Amino acid sequence: MAERRWLAVAVILVVLLGGGLWAALANSGGNHPESQAAPPATSTIPPPLAPPGIQLAGWKLSLPEANDKGDAASLEPASFKAPWMTPTPDAGLMFWAPTSGATTKNSSHPRTELQSLRYFNAGTGLHTLSASLTLLQLPQDGRGIILGQIHGAGKISSVPYVMLRVQDNKLRVVVKQVGKGSELINYPLLDNVGLNSPLDYTITDLGNGSMTFSATFNGQTRQTTAPVPAKFLGKTVRFQAGDYQQANDSAGPNDGGRVVFHRLAQQST
Repeated sequence: MAERRWLAVAVILVVLLGGGLWAALANSGGNHPESQAAPPATSTIPPPLAPPGIQLAGWKLSLPEANDKGDAASLEPASFKAPWMTPTPDAGLMFWAPTSGATTKNSSHPRTELQSLRYFNAGTGLHTLSASLTLLQLPQDGRGIILGQIHGAGKISSVPYVMLRVQDNKLRVVVKQVGKGSELINYPLLDNVGLNSPLDYTITDLGNGSMTFSATFNGQTRQTTAPVPAKFLGKTVRFQAGDYQQANDSAGPNDGGRVVFHRLAQQST
């Protein structure tokens, strides 16, 4: 009887030990590949694309943030840079330039602005900058925003001479007559230019010593013509476009210019 009891106990121990070993193997996955956990899924989110009406190739971007030297930083070639230049859900390109931002060496006004990398000689050949945009915010001190330029390049890279400026609900073109100094001519284009409505403009160097400027806002279109100033005739220049706000006084970190460009193109023939 004693031997039978010991035999029964032995059988029970074997059963219990075998069951425990089987459970351990099952929990560890054993050698069964199908029991191994699948690797976590990975997804790659593609970078946002430029709006269909704007090609960033051929442009450099000036930013209202400081670089290592304390001057305004830039990106060449131009690319998105939050919060300064970002794509919008409606296929636009938002430009934000705070009045308290960093500035370039030769300016006291922060900007988020595209600079063309395609230079041309003023007064030679046909060169056009065209854009469609919506103004969303103007600086509080009333000095407005420069939305497009013909700007000096090369040896005169610090000198703008054609500036399309919105200020006090008016759109005008400022044409400097000299490289240094304040001699300039104002060419009025449109009145009653406000926020939240599309504004179209073109700046054209006709290649014959003359320039034309046109703009459309709320169904009103106006065009005017001006000569290329003698000081700049034949000089190396470039187009610029964006949000070059002109405030002299900042009303805080939320003060500045905000513009959405829907279309921007430069053409030369």
